[in-house]
Amino acid sequence: MLEALEAQRRALEQDLGWAAPGRITIEILNDTAELARVSTLTEQEIKTSGTIALCKFGKLMIVSPKALVKGYDWLDTAAHEYTHHVVSARTRNNAPIWLQEGIAKYSETRWRGRGGELSGWSARLLEEALKRGRLVTFAEMHPSMAKLPSQEAAALAFAEVELAVEYLQKKGGRALMNRVLDLVSAGKSAESAVAEALGVSFRAFLADWRRYLSSRPLHPGDSRHSEKLRFKGDPKHGGAHSEWSEIPDERARGFARLGAIFRERGRWAAARVEFAKAVERVGKGIPVLSDQYALAAMMSGQDEEAERALDEALRRHPRYAALHVHLARLHVKRKAWAEAKEHLFAANSVDPFDPEIHAGLAIVGEARGEVALAAREKRFAELLAEGER
Repeated sequence: MLEALEAQRRALEQDLGWAAPGRITIEILNDTAELARVSTLTEQEIKTSGTIALCKFGKLMIVSPKALVKGYDWLDTAAHEYTHHVVSARTRNNAPIWLQEGIAKYSETRWRGRGGELSGWSARLLEEALKRGRLVTFAEMHPSMAKLPSQEAAALAFAEVELAVEYLQKKGGRALMNRVLDLVSAGKSAESAVAEALGVSFRAFLADWRRYLSSRPLHPGDSRHSEKLRFKGDPKHGGAHSEWSEIPDERARGFARLGAIFRERGRWAAARVEFAKAVERVGKGIPVLSDQYALAAMMSGQDEEAERALDEALRRHPRYAALHVHLARLHVKRKAWAEAKEHLFAANSVDPFDPEIHAGLAIVGEARGEVALAAREKRFAELLAEGER
């Protein structure tokens, strides 16, 4: 996290021409109950909206990915909250929610590359809202995205404000964004600041932004996979067959469940056959199904088939940790150390409590002569293995 946030600090300094002074405390919380205790939100609000971290009271408060069934983008989330800290300091805490969240969402991936990575699920939610004529208004986002009535509503709101900032970036780049922030810092409302920086009324900006939403291509990845956060211990997010709940076809769900039974019994060839039947019916757009099909293929000696399935699934779902872990397993097997390391780090940025990630990185570190990495990751793997016993 410290490495990611230092990279985010450098990226924001480049973007904003300014760096927040001093240091900031980061608190890692065990679960949503702890976040509720140290914030002004209730646990129900946190789970309903999918709020997983906050920047408040002069610190970053981030729920550990161990609190979720499959982890979450905890490094991007930390970068998002740090961006709030920087923008608040830059604007003397005068930026409204839509602008604050827009910049934070647009910039949350800057530590690892460019900003503005709209997910497939967010794109689908936005398309559906545009068709219905039911966007979340800027007023409805106030006083907090955490007060919105569902994770879908929050994801839609984030997509809207992210693309509002993207629109401003396309109109005038960093210079325009910094002009807006300078005016807000000087005491002008965000509406007045945007209007002055663009040279049009704020109403005209809103109209142009909505036209931009309607005309922008909105199909990155595969939009059928929900990115809702699933919390451990929550009956709404668990259950014996919850991993197959996103498969829309009943027969495909049946094949997948049968494949899982064979998997649990170690009958990998039979599992591969059943998972393949499910994939044939619904395609490769459901990451858990593609992953289990690839794993069964790998375990039954069909490495090339597994790699093809994993590569295709990752093109659609680049942030699904298990896909990275299993592709890394194939790279380790063929001693493609650099590729293995890349995929293991990608998996770690989502689900760092999987012992295989750290055991794999220890092997990679030893093979590449990276002694410190190997020692650190071996220790992490041992700690996690002890925790599972």
